[in-house]
Amino acid sequence: MGRRDFLNWGAAGAMATGLALAAPGASWAGGGNYESTLFNCIDPRFTTLSWQYMGLLQGVSRDKLEDNYSHFVMAGGPIGAVHPKFEAWHKTYWDNLDVTVSLHKIKRVVGITHRDCGAAKLAFGEAAVSKRESETEAHAEALAAFREGVKKRHPKLSVITGVMDLNGKVDLIG
Repeated sequence: MGRRDFLNWGAAGAMATGLALAAPGASWAGGGNYESTLFNCIDPRFTTLSWQYMGLLQGVSRDKLEDNYSHFVMAGGPIGAVHPKFEAWHKTYWDNLDVTVSLHKIKRVVGITHRDCGAAKLAFGEAAVSKRESETEAHAEALAAFREGVKKRHPKLSVITGVMDLNGKVDLIG
């Protein structure tokens, strides 16, 4: 590459950087003041349903939901953060919540589990989640422990917990 080519590429890079900095809605890493963080399961069946639920919860239309909340995902969601079966994961979630509170200044944690969850079956056993009533009870126990964990670490945060059905309806728990 000759000197002229180098200078042309350098000018193009500087121009691209300037355009990126001037882009509407551009934000800098880490900062922000967001309403919530969502913590839910890795199950792909609930990706869009969870996104839609958060839009309804925050009172914004779907086209305005982008960038309004932070999101953390692990198998079982709140179950993964509190059940002894997944003890090795607990610190990861709580450390992430600490960083989210610090960087995003969130006011609320939304913890959602879901029906027919593989991680719940691993944690509670197949029999405990084979019927809707017992499944709800098992999830409710984990969600209570999750709420308690959030309140212990961040007493000023509000916590919303629920169990999402396969159709996206959320039964609030707690």
